[in-house]
Amino acid sequence: MKLPELKEKLRSKYIVRVVAGVLTIALVGTGIGATAVFAEKDSTAVTAEADSTTGSSKDADDIADKLMDSVSLKDNDADKDENVYLISDANGNVNKTIVVDHLKNKDKKDTLEDASNLSDIENVKGKEKFTQSGDKLTWQAGGKDIYYQGTATAEPPVTQKVTYYLDGKEISPEELAGKSGKVKIRFDYTNTTSYTETVNGEKQTVSVPFAAITGLVLGDGFENIEVTNGKAEVSDSSSVVLGYALPGLKDSLGIKDKDLDDDVNIPEYMEMTADVENFSMPAAMTFVVNASDYVSTDGIDTSDLDDMINDLKDASTQLQDGSKTLAEGTDTLADGLSTLQSKLGTFASGVGTLQSGLKTYTDGVSTLSGGLNKLGNSTGALVSGADKLNSGAGQLASGSATLKDGLKPYTDGASTLAAGASNLDAGMDTLKSGTDALSQSAPSLVSGVNSLSDGINTLDKALKTPMSDEEAAKYKEAAKAGVDAKLADDTNATSYNNTKKYAAEEYYKEMTSDSSVEKTVESLKANETLYNMIYSTVEAQVKQQIEAAVVKQAGEATVKGYEVKLGSRESAIKAIYNGSGKDYDNDVKALSTSNTDSQLKTMATQVLDGVASNSKDAVGASVADAAKTGAETGAQEAVITGIDSTKKNISDQINAKQESGESLVSGATKLNEGAKVLAEKLPELTKGVADLKDGSSQLSAGAAKLTANNDTLNAGATALNAGASQLSAGTQSLMNSVPTLTSGIKQLVDGSNTLVANNAQLNSGASQLADGTNQIVSGVDQLTTGSKTLSDGAHTLADGMVQFNEEGINKILDAYNGDLKPFTDKLQAVIDAGEEYQTYSAIADGQTGSVKFIYKLASIDAKADSDK
Repeated sequence: MKLPELKEKLRSKYIVRVVAGVLTIALVGTGIGATAVFAEKDSTAVTAEADSTTGSSKDADDIADKLMDSVSLKDNDADKDENVYLISDANGNVNKTIVVDHLKNKDKKDTLEDASNLSDIENVKGKEKFTQSGDKLTWQAGGKDIYYQGTATAEPPVTQKVTYYLDGKEISPEELAGKSGKVKIRFDYTNTTSYTETVNGEKQTVSVPFAAITGLVLGDGFENIEVTNGKAEVSDSSSVVLGYALPGLKDSLGIKDKDLDDDVNIPEYMEMTADVENFSMPAAMTFVVNASDYVSTDGIDTSDLDDMINDLKDASTQLQDGSKTLAEGTDTLADGLSTLQSKLGTFASGVGTLQSGLKTYTDGVSTLSGGLNKLGNSTGALVSGADKLNSGAGQLASGSATLKDGLKPYTDGASTLAAGASNLDAGMDTLKSGTDALSQSAPSLVSGVNSLSDGINTLDKALKTPMSDEEAAKYKEAAKAGVDAKLADDTNATSYNNTKKYAAEEYYKEMTSDSSVEKTVESLKANETLYNMIYSTVEAQVKQQIEAAVVKQAGEATVKGYEVKLGSRESAIKAIYNGSGKDYDNDVKALSTSNTDSQLKTMATQVLDGVASNSKDAVGASVADAAKTGAETGAQEAVITGIDSTKKNISDQINAKQESGESLVSGATKLNEGAKVLAEKLPELTKGVADLKDGSSQLSAGAAKLTANNDTLNAGATALNAGASQLSAGTQSLMNSVPTLTSGIKQLVDGSNTLVANNAQLNSGASQLADGTNQIVSGVDQLTTGSKTLSDGAHTLADGMVQFNEEGINKILDAYNGDLKPFTDKLQAVIDAGEEYQTYSAIADGQTGSVKFIYKLASIDAKADSDK
């Protein structure tokens, strides 16, 4: 950031902080209402920054922030809070000045010391008395705060001039009333204060940093409102214009209009233009506040900035030394790269020889592996054949022994079989007769069982099938239609229209109830400044009414006589009024309080009634819609749930297992399967019984023949058993040698496969090594060229750093000492002047004060003169 830009950044930040802080606190505090964000660096609110530069470096931002860290929002904790009300005509000329002071009794003292140059001092919020000696006042406070008022004639620190124009020509407010055309109203503010402050041994003449905020309440018929240095808030019922200015601040800081950019403005006037029909301005007020009452000013400390400037100088020297070292290092790098480049050729040649030898080795390993795998594949057949041979010999030996041992029981059983076969043949005749009868009745049984099973399975499937989307939609639509029919029947107390009407009525009753009105009134009363403003206006009206009644009853001549005698017209009215047996002060206070409360209650009632009337139908409709949606959804969910529950109950019952272990569904299925099997097997059973009868006859005949060969069978079995035992012993010896052979073959196969598996990786690695070597050779060539370029650049950088230190850093140091410090001195002088100005009237030694000025301009009525 350049030095002029840094100076502008400081100015912009301070101006934005002052304007934002004053607008927020002064406008909100007086009840007009305005929205602003105070630009405090550490605030949790949204931060408002005004930066007149773009592309600023972080270091420059840090310098600006160091200068502005001490300016921030502060609490108003003054001992004496003063409001100065200046009653003015429509041109801004002050006719009367009323001062209201609030003495804060923080320590609950019995007496409070004060100073004041006001006239007609009176307690306005209590009965505490005071004694006066010159400007010194002593209040009998009794531990309470003191509120008093008086009048003054001293000129205010800021004056305003209001000028009116109609169709481009200046016009008086009296003539403008009721006119139509292009209207312009301009407020010019003049800061009359002048303070001489000493900062760092230098005297600075500046003004107190006052901010002026003007609010206009416009009559009907205003259109196309434009505001310079302010804004307009337009609604159906009224139009309000807010403007602001900072008179004297530009001159105090030595700022010209050309120094400011579009983002920052320091206005000294406010101007409003509009197209008007039948001009009137019911109300106009200007608030003038001391910006220092709302901005914490602990002084601007530039010691950190001095340290940063010194750090900048030291860093520049280090950069200069470092760039020289860099240049020397790049020369060493270039020499080393040349040596590396010359050695890389030998290394690349060796990598090529390695790649060729690896290819020959991997081809031989692949051939060896192929032969061993064929041998390995044949060992399975060898093992399998030997095993089968050994197993068969064992089985033969075992079987021959079993045959030998079993022939004796066999021959004995053959005799028994012959006897039994004769008996079996006789029983088969009876069995054949029964199977013929069963075969004739089977079709009818199968048909009945099949129908029963199909019906039960169809029912079970239907119960378990989920309801389709179309079926659910029909049931839901029917349920919704039933609910909608009931809601559409207005004879039903809970119908849609009746629900909507009842909700709207209850909402309106609650919004406009006495308790709501009372809460709103209490909220308005809690705004002490707003209440005092309305009370002051009402009190002035009450005094005017009493004055009119006194003049009507006693006559203007009598009033004039008292006025000459007592020195003021108000004192004359008070004396005449009290002479009739009444208490002027008590009656004014009672009527003002009563009328103020009445106005607040009327305002609250009208606002609540308007809000409730405009929104009750929408609220009623929202409630009725919610009730309708809930009823429809509940009915739809209930019908779907009921149908699903009924189907599940029936399905659970027919699938429940009984004592037999089967349910109705599974039992029917098994019964059907059994019937079908019975029907299918009956022909076979019938034929089998017939065949069995034939076989039993043949068996009986064969059994008789079988017993004749028993001795021959026993002798052959003994010889077979002896030969089988010898064969089994020979095959077992062969089998014991097979594992040793197959194990050796497997080791050879595994070893050759491992060698082959690494062939691709070896060849790929050799190729990558060769490619990488070529890339290294190429990269070293490029690196050698780049190192020479780097060396040249490093020497150029070293030379440039010397020039930068001499021509850049030293100039920045000179500009800092000759440009920024005078501006910060002026800024500190403005802050000090604001701190010193604490009161318009007077203030006791050791007290702190805060003061606001409220200019109330005469209204301009379209039907009467501007003095009304």
